[in-house]
Amino acid sequence: MLGLAASLLSAPAREARARIVDVPSFGSGRYQFTILQPRQTIPSLILFPLSGKPLNLASMRGRPVLLNFWATWCAACRMEMPILDRLQQRAASSGLEVIAVSEDRGERRVVQRFADRLKLRHLKIYLDPHSYVAFHDAANPQHAPFGLYGMPITYAIAASGWIVGYMPGPADWMSPAASPLIEFLRES
Repeated sequence: MLGLAASLLSAPAREARARIVDVPSFGSGRYQFTILQPRQTIPSLILFPLSGKPLNLASMRGRPVLLNFWATWCAACRMEMPILDRLQQRAASSGLEVIAVSEDRGERRVVQRFADRLKLRHLKIYLDPHSYVAFHDAANPQHAPFGLYGMPITYAIAASGWIVGYMPGPADWMSPAASPLIEFLRES
C-alpha cells in the first residue's frame, strides 16, 4: 500500500518530500526548528544597517544565512545576541552569514547602546522600524515577507536561497545540536 501511495506522487512532490525529510532537526530549550512549506526563496529587499551601507537580502544568495529578528526590550534576545555574535566571528571564514534585524521602533541610538552594552563586535545589525522586513500582525500592511511568531526568531536560509524554516525563541546556535542544520544550509 505504501508503495502504491509513493508511486502516485508526482516526481516534484517526491523530491519536495525528500528535501523535507533531509532537513536536520534542531531543538534548543523549549523550541523546535520549523520547516517552511510551501518552499519559498529569499526575497529582494533592502536592509538598512546600524552603520555601513545597505544590503539587498537577495545578494546573499550563494551563502547560507541565519536571519535573526530581535528587539532591545526582549529579555531572551539579550541571551541570544552574544551567541550570534560569537557564531558570526567563528563562521566568517566558512561563509555563513549571521544577520540581526532589530524590530525596535525607536531611535537607532537605542539599538547602538544595546549592541555596545553587549559588546557585539562581529554581528551585522540592521534596522526594521517600519516593518518592511518582518510583520507581527495578521494585517501585514507593509507586505513584509518574514513573520514574527515569537521574539527572537531566526530564519535559516540555504545557500541556494531557499528559506528552509525558522526557530522561534532563543537558541544556542553554537551548540553541537545546531551543527547539522548549519551544515545543511551550506550544502543546500
